[in-house]
Amino acid sequence: MPLEQPRGRVSLDGVPVGGLIDLEVQAPGPFIAGRFRAVFAMGTAPALGISAFAALGNVPITIEMSNDGVGFVVILVGQVENIRIDVAANTATLQGRDQTALLIDTEIAESFLNQTASQVAETIALRHSLTPNVTETAQPIGQYYQIDHSRNALSIGSKTTTEWNLLCRLAEAQQFGVSVSNGTLNFGPMATAAQALVTPENFSGLQVDLVTMLPAAVAVRSWNTRSKRVMEQSVGAGTPTNLVRPNMTMAQAGDYASSVLAMVRQHGKALLGRMPGDTTLGVGDTLLMAGTNSSLDDSYIVMSLQRRLSGREGFVQMVKAYAVAG
Repeated sequence: MPLEQPRGRVSLDGVPVGGLIDLEVQAPGPFIAGRFRAVFAMGTAPALGISAFAALGNVPITIEMSNDGVGFVVILVGQVENIRIDVAANTATLQGRDQTALLIDTEIAESFLNQTASQVAETIALRHSLTPNVTETAQPIGQYYQIDHSRNALSIGSKTTTEWNLLCRLAEAQQFGVSVSNGTLNFGPMATAAQALVTPENFSGLQVDLVTMLPAAVAVRSWNTRSKRVMEQSVGAGTPTNLVRPNMTMAQAGDYASSVLAMVRQHGKALLGRMPGDTTLGVGDTLLMAGTNSSLDDSYIVMSLQRRLSGREGFVQMVKAYAVAG
């Protein structure tokens, strides 16, 4: 492959490995773990032989991609979770998840007494040697018991059983995003992401799904332990979708109902595209569609991004994006 062509680079435990023939990476994002699939030809150096692949185990992996074969960008950092050796084809396929798996696979059964959501996020990040990129919060989490505020991960009625589930629930309550990327735990408001102007000519395949039956209203009910009463707020018009969340104030219930309705409305218009691959687009970025001369010309937030690099297809990426709710 010429140097100026798109290239992928995979390192196992910090050591680059040759023989890469096929690479597929699902990009991580808010509330989403990244995943990968890498296929190698087995043989002489720099490729590994069958014995080396058979003995790899749960080794750390770093995946990089380059548009021009020169400037590489780290796309995913994670662990090898599955190794499939095809003896007949003389190939080895490695699969796994990014560092989000560290939190997904760690069960917890503890109370975070008098702690805020940001303090919990920092504690969990440091347990796994992740750098905490955490926005400070002031409100103690969990149920009210006069003075003490605590969240027991396995309390009665709780569905939180892992560190990741707990962080997702705390982020949802704060209207934050939570993600793990390249050794950093991000816990805070959704950052303002990059915008890219696109037209149908930027895609080799483009579809837009229009959903005509979506809930027009959302109602949130909550029992507030301190005030000993039900808090209920509704937004939108029509028959609502009802949600129950614990220990919210009236203002929190209203804010949460508004955020859920905005999220639901995004699903009314979804862009599904296939386009040449690049290393700049990310989950959370905005695509500004133009050129259809219709209501499809809109702003779309990228929610899913899958990159593929192979000798058959070259470097391509599949994008799923939702229209920004008006």
